[in-house]
Amino acid sequence: MPGASEPNPTVTPRGLLAIFAHPDDESYGAGGVMALAAAAGNPVWVLCATNGDQGGRPGEVGVDHSLDPEIRRNELACACSELGVAEPIFLGYRDSGMEGWGAPEGALSLAPEAEVVERILTVIRRLRPAVVVTFDPGGVYGHPDHTACSATATAAYRGAAAEPGGPVALYHQAMPRSAVAAMQAAMAEEQRRSGNDSPPTEDDIRQQEAFQKLARLDEEITTVIAIAPVLERKIAALACHDSQMRGRRWDDPEQRAQLEAMFGRETFVRVDPPPQPGEREDRFMSLKWAD
Repeated sequence: MPGASEPNPTVTPRGLLAIFAHPDDESYGAGGVMALAAAAGNPVWVLCATNGDQGGRPGEVGVDHSLDPEIRRNELACACSELGVAEPIFLGYRDSGMEGWGAPEGALSLAPEAEVVERILTVIRRLRPAVVVTFDPGGVYGHPDHTACSATATAAYRGAAAEPGGPVALYHQAMPRSAVAAMQAAMAEEQRRSGNDSPPTEDDIRQQEAFQKLARLDEEITTVIAIAPVLERKIAALACHDSQMRGRRWDDPEQRAQLEAMFGRETFVRVDPPPQPGEREDRFMSLKWAD
């Protein structure tokens, strides 16, 4: 009889496994897709590679960025509850922090890649998802944990997909260039409405430049999913990540149009099976939800 982490050809893969680096990555990048899949009866899991313990505000020179890891672990549990998905699974690596901060001992970006791949592969074998989603190779804005997560999750998927009963589809969460411009305009409007005229920090500027540089060409996006039916769930999940919100609130009815513009759809590149030239889809393969 196969062990808990060994291939089991008698088990049909089903459901969605989202693999991200930090608590809140899942809600920003794929919260709507996860909520849609769960509402349609699919099992949905979140595997979080780190505890997000370097999640303090960027740009604060001479300030310790570290947080109590339980803060962000609890925030992710809250978000999963709001999305209607299973309790989160943690690999337990430390958050590497932003580029240039200096990754602490035990950080994901310092871990041997083969070790991380094997640990993710063990989870995939145990859960038997049909679909895996993670970051695209650029990690959306180049965070070292995001890029490490993309590489290791993709390698683990390929290992599992080659085994009997393995997953059948891999998606990379990605931002099209057109969405970056819309996001930056929405953020500028939010700042104007809040009366916040403080200049952006150096980390903020670098992050926005990375968004622009690493965004995918619009024609490379294969999968655009409208999440209007579960937008409230996504917003509630994001609100769970209070330590990262910088005081932001999204319960103002006047912000509804802005929220729909920022979060009303989620975009991905289907990596496996490779799409045909020009192929586009509005849902993940092997997952079913109501239109």
